[in-house]
Amino acid sequence: MARIAWGIMGDSRGHLTRALVMAEALKGHELLFVGGGCVEELAALGHRVLQVPMLTTYIRNGRVRLAATASQCLGGILGEKFVRGRIIRELEAFGADCAVSDYEYFLPRAARAMGLPCVSFDHQHVLTKCRVENPPGLALPGFTMRSVVSGLFSVPERYFVLSFFKAPPKSADTTILPPILRPDVASLSPHAGEKVLAYFRAGIPAGLLEALWKTGREVTVFGQGAKPGQGGVRFYATDRTAFLEELAGCAYVVSTGGHNLICEAMHLKKPVLAPAPMFFEQDVNAWNLRLMGCGESGHVERSVDKLVPEFEARLDEFAANLAGVDVYGNAEVLATFQSFIAGG
Repeated sequence: MARIAWGIMGDSRGHLTRALVMAEALKGHELLFVGGGCVEELAALGHRVLQVPMLTTYIRNGRVRLAATASQCLGGILGEKFVRGRIIRELEAFGADCAVSDYEYFLPRAARAMGLPCVSFDHQHVLTKCRVENPPGLALPGFTMRSVVSGLFSVPERYFVLSFFKAPPKSADTTILPPILRPDVASLSPHAGEKVLAYFRAGIPAGLLEALWKTGREVTVFGQGAKPGQGGVRFYATDRTAFLEELAGCAYVVSTGGHNLICEAMHLKKPVLAPAPMFFEQDVNAWNLRLMGCGESGHVERSVDKLVPEFEARLDEFAANLAGVDVYGNAEVLATFQSFIAGG
């Protein structure tokens, strides 16, 4: 049995989802989760958790608030020495054998100070550790995001990069792996439906809901909370069971381009429309979704009045391409990770 310290960026559900999947798969080992934000939910499930500050990204109306994000991150970085000391004391008491970082800032620095083996386990490093194509017109955002990933989150010695699209590693310290899915998604039986599932945890692009409504489909919206609907648009409170029911039976998914939701949709053979990614990593996801012919992004046609009907006209094409895609990589990821734990 190994004692594993697992750092989680707790500002989104994707990182937490990976932690839940791996906690279940690694039941024979002892885990200590380190992070902030939604990481506290793991404590409620009976897991051992060390709460630490979080370098987060502030979003308003679907856009990154640069000044607020930079200010918050600077405060966290300036307090890094104090937090690192607290983590080291906790890891020593825990008897940690190795550390894993899912895009978490503090744990890899504590591990390095202790001489503890540390591996990165996320999707974000596809931007810096693998060869990926830039979406058109995004050279500056790409440079900025890659600088952040390299400067703040690239302390581990090894990198396991999970990705639904192919991205050749740049060096021997990086292993590209398929995505992992929660059991409640893997066990779903998808079926053809007529509804559109929309998920937006920040602002919804202007005119998008109206454009979707004009298709004659009912639109189910998650991420905005429960509130009165408009015409054929219904807003639902956060509910994992209800969300998965809608996902399994929808015609397609509309969202910003988050990696986790794209993987879940692709596993269930649902095309994805990503009209307005919130930040560069989602831009890359949406662009590669387009290159694979499994969905569409707003990088070529940004008018939702044109984008939505053009997307609808290609649903059969997307379905045919999705039929040949397999994004369920749990067994391969677990085998690779067990090898790391064993020192392989």
